[in-house]
Amino acid sequence: MNYNLKMINTDLINKIFKNSYIEINTNHNEALNVFENYIKKNGKRIPLLVNFDTHSDVYINKKNYIATIANWVNFCFKNFGVTEFYWIIPNYIIENSEYRKTYQQKTNLRIGPLRCFENIDLDLNKVTKQQFLFDKNTNELISINKLALINKKCKIFNMPDIEKQLTSLISIDINILTISNLDILSGKEILLSIDADYFCNSGFDTADRINNKYITEKELTENINLFLDKLSENEINPCAVSLTYSPIYIQRKYYKNIEQFFNLVKNSGKE
Repeated sequence: MNYNLKMINTDLINKIFKNSYIEINTNHNEALNVFENYIKKNGKRIPLLVNFDTHSDVYINKKNYIATIANWVNFCFKNFGVTEFYWIIPNYIIENSEYRKTYQQKTNLRIGPLRCFENIDLDLNKVTKQQFLFDKNTNELISINKLALINKKCKIFNMPDIEKQLTSLISIDINILTISNLDILSGKEILLSIDADYFCNSGFDTADRINNKYITEKELTENINLFLDKLSENEINPCAVSLTYSPIYIQRKYYKNIEQFFNLVKNSGKE
């Protein structure tokens, strides 16, 4: 399939990424290498990480000793001083009536590894934010409910609260939003992770295992251009960018399309 690059706004690509450090990879945990290389090269840490992805890549209430494609974000908290995480979920979650109905009927939005995300706002047109404690010794994000249970047990045994016992705990903010709310990131320095499955609508990271919403080439191009439009509109110019395209998570027929788009992005950045 020939990919018509003229349908992608290359001027916006150059505008958004011209000052970015950019690398391409096929396994999402390789984003750790991208951000580490950026920090070594520039001597600065960026506390804000943004991930365009159908999967959260964050684990809550679970110890993480080895970085994988499913939990690599936890290691950004540990290694790079990231304290704010923004997960940009695909637009079809709010645009498609079937998907939207699924979530609006829930009392909690239980998102794959991000389960135990309490008090979530089911209005997906807004930014949902929650604070966690992160244990640097175990790479575990501790939810509000779990922390309350632990402290309750501590009191039973006349022990101090867990926060007083552990000096390894730091506060982490996790935000869930769609591309419509990118104004919250306007003008900020960010580490940016882009997983190609975000553009391909290939599933969603939920306990419900909703089927993939396969798309046309026209829709793929529209998704990419909307992404570029919103980054430009909100003056988002990332410091470092990880571009991930894994064949198992995107439609095979669009693998070359994504590869060419990512190469356009990489070629627009700094060496």
